[in-house]
Amino acid sequence: MSKKNKVDPRVKRTNKFLRDALIALLKEKEANSITIQEITEKADLTRGTFYLHYRDKQDFLFQSMTEVLDDLIQQVKPETPVEPVIINEDHPPVSFVKLFEYIHEHAEYFQVMLSDRGLPQFRSLMAEFVQKRIYEELLSSIEESEKQLQIPKEILVSYITSAHIGVICSWLESGMKYSPLFMANQLTRLTLLGPLRIAGIEKQIKLPY
Repeated sequence: MSKKNKVDPRVKRTNKFLRDALIALLKEKEANSITIQEITEKADLTRGTFYLHYRDKQDFLFQSMTEVLDDLIQQVKPETPVEPVIINEDHPPVSFVKLFEYIHEHAEYFQVMLSDRGLPQFRSLMAEFVQKRIYEELLSSIEESEKQLQIPKEILVSYITSAHIGVICSWLESGMKYSPLFMANQLTRLTLLGPLRIAGIEKQIKLPY
């Protein structure tokens, strides 16, 4: 399915029906055992409608994931550059806040897809999207100071991205008992200060030999 900046609202609605049907079915059975017929019946659509948008089941699964993540990026990142602001532990980046707000708004989808019931490749795909398209400013800063890094850049980037996805998963599993703004603040503090410093045990902890 071709990507366009502006998608026909009817197409978006159809895609959402199919995506919602998939999420409902994933709560009941494994992804490999879900058929196109079951998806279309759950969405109250015909198989012909399905094939107008997707070549086959695998195409649908991949496109449905990228559609959501593309939408997430569009909501999180401004279309035009904004003036840089000073980020500290009391002022989270706007992108962090919007990230949690978007996930909160689409909680059911992310709760299923990031759980054991979801598609295995979704978590790695989301990490790739977040890393490249939300944290690009952070990555640029790392590029500029790469010679001063005490560990290889790819390890640092992997750690930050994986940690952030882990925080999101934990928040979803807890039923989102904290607000998106609260979570954005905590994620900013963890990123800037590090977990052990926040816990106040960076000089006390003893690692096993």
